[in-house]
Amino acid sequence: TEIAAATERPERVVGMHFFNPAPLMPLVEIVRAELTADEPFETAYAFGERIGKTPIRCHDTPGFVVNRVLIPLLNDCIRVLDEARVTPEDLDTGMRNGAGWPMGPCALVDLVGIDVHVHASEALYEKTREARMAPPPRLVAMRNAGLLGRKSGRGFYTYDD
Repeated sequence: TEIAAATERPERVVGMHFFNPAPLMPLVEIVRAELTADEPFETAYAFGERIGKTPIRCHDTPGFVVNRVLIPLLNDCIRVLDEARVTPEDLDTGMRNGAGWPMGPCALVDLVGIDVHVHASEALYEKTREARMAPPPRLVAMRNAGLLGRKSGRGFYTYDD
């Protein structure tokens, strides 16, 4: 909606939010700004299908759909590490085997990048002021220490690749 407001034709502005890594992740969120007309919105949806993605429709809200749900969920998982005094390995095993997740939350945050997750959390918190959106202190400390996950070789886990 902010981008649309800066144009002369806000009714033609549509967002497409791809997930990283875009060539591998099938989902794309098709984002309707406040003044987006139906025709460009549906054209973007059809384009998403044409390029082999699985599109979902949503309105322009902080975090759209997936990140609005996933960021606070991952933040809660990381807070549990300290509150329940559980190891990253046990938390990941619990979520994979007890909740059916394909990857545990610690491994996922390491893959995404702790710095990226903290940045996304801070942005969502700034927009919503919801406490669950704020990055957990543990993640902020890890980011500040240069423990960024896979990209730095260390995060919740140590990586040799």
